[in-house]
Amino acid sequence: MKMVTIKEVAKISGLSVGTVSNVINGLETVSETNKKKVQEVIDRLGFKPSRIASSLSSKKTGNMGIIVPDVSSPFYSEMIKGISETLEINGLNIFLSGSNDNLDKETSLIKNMMYSWVDGLIIVPVYERENEPGILNELKIPVVLVNREIRGVKRDLVVFNNFKGAYNATAYLIKNNHKKIIILSGPKHSRSFEDRVIGFKEAMEEKGLYDGSLVFSCKYSEKSGYGAMHKALGKLQNIDAVFASSDLIALGAIAAIRERGLEIPGDISIVGFGDIYLSKYLNPPLTTIKRPFYNTGKTAVSLLLERISQQRKFSDFKSEPARIIMQDLLEVRKSVKVKSV
Repeated sequence: MKMVTIKEVAKISGLSVGTVSNVINGLETVSETNKKKVQEVIDRLGFKPSRIASSLSSKKTGNMGIIVPDVSSPFYSEMIKGISETLEINGLNIFLSGSNDNLDKETSLIKNMMYSWVDGLIIVPVYERENEPGILNELKIPVVLVNREIRGVKRDLVVFNNFKGAYNATAYLIKNNHKKIIILSGPKHSRSFEDRVIGFKEAMEEKGLYDGSLVFSCKYSEKSGYGAMHKALGKLQNIDAVFASSDLIALGAIAAIRERGLEIPGDISIVGFGDIYLSKYLNPPLTTIKRPFYNTGKTAVSLLLERISQQRKFSDFKSEPARIIMQDLLEVRKSVKVKSV
């Protein structure tokens, strides 16, 4: 069967090739009458636009770049699933890579994806950047940052209410009669972790329990949580609860607590943050802040596609960055005990 060409569609519809091309590419410069006329001819002839030709004319490839710190991390698996399934539904391709939380590698991955002509990027940016935006502000394509807010970067964001989550986790420990509560606070240059410290501090101050000596900084890893917990146990007496600002940090803290011959929650209660896949299978199952990662991935894609559509229709389109806040909740399990007054 002979393949129908765009020239034949133009000839039969009585319009120019350029007008037909604009209809195919969804541009707003065509009247509704002409759109309808072209669509009727396309349907009648069974015309299927060449994806390659379409991408050349519209300067869009259907390729989307996704960069996360670790593609194998349980923390991101649900989010990646939400992203990939939403892109697949929209007939788009995904280029997925991991930065290993290294700024140089993140920069290299972004450049490589730009060479692959991606239409947009969804990035969970590197934490340890000392407030350096890197090339994130320089990119000419739509970019959505997820989970981590970087100072000085003016891009669309899909984030969580880290302050509220930390406040609620700490308030839950206080409600269960814990008083000497420490926080394992996470990377210093991360807005997300800074907000968790502020939430912890406010909940503690409201009850007159806050002291700067209760804050122990660490990196975003099990190993760092393990070291910080050992440091806290060596420095402070009678710790009765821990708020770990991520579940990965909590895993390390739990190992350190047990090495000291202490029981959870008998001697020390602990609350995590993030609800990674392993959390509900720990012994005891970890009480934590649960985040809607799957829906976060879907939301990030929807925002990215909206920006790409706006950029496609209006080449000079500019907008203030969007900031979408996803809601999380406290997942109560078995790692917190009710202390007697």
